[in-house]
Amino acid sequence: MSTLTIRLNEEEKTIFQNVAGLYGGKLSTTIKQLALEKLEDEYDLQLMKEYEERKERNEVDYVSFEDMKEVFEI
Repeated sequence: MSTLTIRLNEEEKTIFQNVAGLYGGKLSTTIKQLALEKLEDEYDLQLMKEYEERKERNEVDYVSFEDMKEVFEI
């Protein structure tokens, strides 16, 4: 496991400590979780943008749920 040091001013530290209770109470856990959530959100936004661009170029086909069930033999 690696250790990463970040510098926070007192106001930033207080904000993270106040939020830490939502993420298990540890400051390091809170910062990791928030960073991972941000990365996940950015990735999702990029996927949505790419989808919208493909949709505009008519590169997206609609598949009904019933058809999808047949494909996967559900």
